Amino acid sequence: MVEFCEKCGGMMLPSKDDSGNKVLKCRSCGHLKSFDDKKEDEYKMKTKIERSVRDEVKSTTEILKWKDEHLQSVIENFRCPKCGYDKAALETRQTRRADEGMTHFIVCLRCGKMKKIGS
Repeated sequence: MVEFCEKCGGMMLPSKDDSGNKVLKCRSCGHLKSFDDKKEDEYKMKTKIERSVRDEVKSTTEILKWKDEHLQSVIENFRCPKCGYDKAALETRQTRRADEGMTHFIVCLRCGKMKKIGS
């Protein structure tokens, strides 16, 4: 069930006031409305789980190893002039006006060096 603010018409979301009581708070203007015990079953209060960024980020060597094993370059005979890596991707971008052709780039998958090809 969705409730809307009596003052501005914004959506009311479950929250807690300064004393820790459950209330409905307007997303737009911040107006508070009492939260009935009957409504508690209709809303689910979620707790944010904090975890370290270190759990999310892998080491650079693991990422490069995965790229070597799983990524295949569709560009033949490519060797990056900057780092010597042999896998690249093709990107196409609109760099000029819309009535002109797209610009094509070869991008090294290790260091990101871009080489313009074609128009």
